[in-house]
This record gives sequence, structure tokens and C-alpha cells, in this order.
Amino acid sequence: MSGQTSVATDVAVTGPAFRHDPVRTVLPLSPSPTPQVRWTTEPAVCGYVQLAHRDTRTGADIPVPVCASPVAVPGVGVVVGTYDGRVRFYERSLAKVYWERQVGGPVYAPLVADHVRRRVVVSTTYGHVAALDLRGLFAWQVETGSAVHAAPAVVPAADLLVVATFGSRCLGLDLATGEVRFTRDLPRPWHAAYGGSAAARDAYASPVSTEDGGVVVACAEHVLCLEPDGSVRWQHEIGHAVKASPAVLGGRGLVAVCSVNGQCLLLDTASGQPRGAVDLGGKVVASPAVSGDFLVVGTQDGTAHGIDVTAPRLAWRAAGYAPREYTSFTVLPDGDFAAVTAGGNAVGLRRADGRFLWETSQLLGLAEHDPAMDVTPVVSPDGSMYCGSYSGVLYHHRFRPTADEEQR
Repeated sequence: MSGQTSVATDVAVTGPAFRHDPVRTVLPLSPSPTPQVRWTTEPAVCGYVQLAHRDTRTGADIPVPVCASPVAVPGVGVVVGTYDGRVRFYERSLAKVYWERQVGGPVYAPLVADHVRRRVVVSTTYGHVAALDLRGLFAWQVETGSAVHAAPAVVPAADLLVVATFGSRCLGLDLATGEVRFTRDLPRPWHAAYGGSAAARDAYASPVSTEDGGVVVACAEHVLCLEPDGSVRWQHEIGHAVKASPAVLGGRGLVAVCSVNGQCLLLDTASGQPRGAVDLGGKVVASPAVSGDFLVVGTQDGTAHGIDVTAPRLAWRAAGYAPREYTSFTVLPDGDFAAVTAGGNAVGLRRADGRFLWETSQLLGLAEHDPAMDVTPVVSPDGSMYCGSYSGVLYHHRFRPTADEEQR
């Protein structure tokens, strides 16, 4: 598996290189052998749960949106945050809830794994950030004062959690205790000076960790690289808004930043100097992913673009397979890519050439059931995939085991 993302051996030394890096979304409890799974075949729904609140006045069930990608715990289950401000730890098939906690606000940002302490970090649109252990106990809670929609980034070498918030702010929290180590104002969108209605909804992109202990933050029309103490290593003005999260290209000292004008710019992580660019020909608001020598980016016209980062050059296109807007690509345990497309199904694409591999179906024969999913899927090395919808359904898909595994 040379060049593929590892979630079992690298978690102690690497932070998330892109928004839905499995390092951020999978929390293994032990380095046990990974089962043999057919990642190139269509997974099937093997469990689901409808999340709803009963309106006591009308008696109607009101769906509770699942807006945040969860954290998978291989072999055990999945920790899920929902828009009603609750966090639940489900058994793998979703048939049982181990525990449920209230976190003080709607959960929109993806949950984040703390591998060292086996905790899950949850952020809310009311500005709360909290760490819970797998027994459901709060390790710490912090009020940031600003809405959090972006996934925080872990900087392992500094034991630091970096949180970008609306209102153009960035905080560094001690990952063990929640203590605020630094706060920093970020550059505001150009239209903030002219009363731009959406100016306060920034930063939207998720920070990512560099291999030398920095953290890259995209905001407004700028990209910054911060040191663990919050000081600025470098700052680069793109000239166009950045909504998609950056992606660090492992082993190359580069970070890819995709802006709304359709350009994918490669910057040196040490200096911020441009080292290359690829024009994609469409607006980018969904976040890319990296696997081996390939970066995959989706444009608003629905096209997935595979970039060979060794050149850099555009290596392939796959029409119709870009992620839903403001979601992300992720990486399967075998190194191929996955995303939920505009049609609401998850798809798999081969990283080397963009070849279509599979597409899910959530048609379950249920009355008044909207089968579309809305968030980035989280794929566990145990063969499970978890994904949710704004219509309040959480799904467990299962990939087929190999013949050897089926016989056990």
C-alpha cells in the first residue's frame, strides 16, 4: 500500500493533510490487522436510523439533520453529532446507542479524532468546542465566542487543536486540556468593508497540518501558515475567495489551495512561494483529497479532476462525480477516492485514472423516505462506511469481505 493513506500506523506522528483525511475521521483503538475488504465493489446499506423529535403540540416527527461527518471507531461503532446539539456513540450496525450527550448547540463541523487520548472533539455553531472520551465523559469544554463550521485540525507535535471560526478568527487550543494557547484575527473578505451580507461567514475552509508542525489556514482571499504559537510563518494573497479546504501534499513540502476562480495553486509550505498551478475551468467550493501522487478536486459543474502532483498536471477528468457543494472527497483504505455527489449517493473513483468503481443506493422501500445523503462519508478500515443526510437519516454501509473473510 505504498503511497496510500494510513490510519493505523501514522496517527501518532501525522495530522490531517486534507479536510476528510481518515486521520481526522477514524479512531482505531488498537493496531489490529485490517480485515480483507473488497473496496472496489458497491457497499450495501446494512443499518440505518431515523433521527427525529416529536412535536408535542402536533404529534408530528421533525427530522434532525445530520450535517457533520462522524468519527468511526473500527470494530466498535461510530460517534455522531447532530443538528439538535447531541452527540451519540452508536454500535457498528446502528442498532444500539452506547451513550448520548448534549453539547450546547447544533453540530455542523465534522467531528475530529484525538488519537493520543482516544477522544472525539465536537464543535458547534454556537461556538462550543468539547472533547469527549469513548465513555461519553467530557474531558474539557471551551467557549470560543464564534460559530464553528470548519473541521478543526490537530497538530500532533505540539498537541494542539487549531479552530477556524466565523468572524475571521482562529484559535489554538491545548488538545489535552482545552486551554486557549492563542487567538488570532484572520484577514476578512474584501466585501466586509462594503457591508457584504456573507462577510461574517468566514473562515469556512478547514485548517490542515503541515509535516513540519505548522498549520495552513485559508480565509477570505488569503492563505496563512501559522506556527504552533499562533505566529505567522507566511501569508499569501490568492486574489480570489477560498472556500475549499487546503490539502498538504505529503513528502513534497507543498500545499494545494483551490480558489473559486478554478485555479489549484501549489504553495511551498516553508515559504508560501508558488511552485505551480493547474487551471480546472470551474468554481471550487468542495474540498480536495490526496492519495499517493494524486490530488482530486471537484468543480461546481460536477466534474472531478485528478491532478498528478509530480508534474503537476491534469491527469484525468470524471464528469458527474464531484462532491456535493461544501462537502469533500475522502480516501478509501485502499487509496482510491470517495465522495457524495450532487445526486445524493456515495461514489468510488480509482485514483490513478478516475475510473468509476461503484455508487451506493439508499432506496429501502420506506414511505416518505428521501434517500439522498448530504455529508462526506467516513470509511472505516473494518469495512463500514457511515454517512448522514439533512433529512435526518444516518446510514451504515458495509463493503463486501473477500472470499477468505466470508468463510470465517
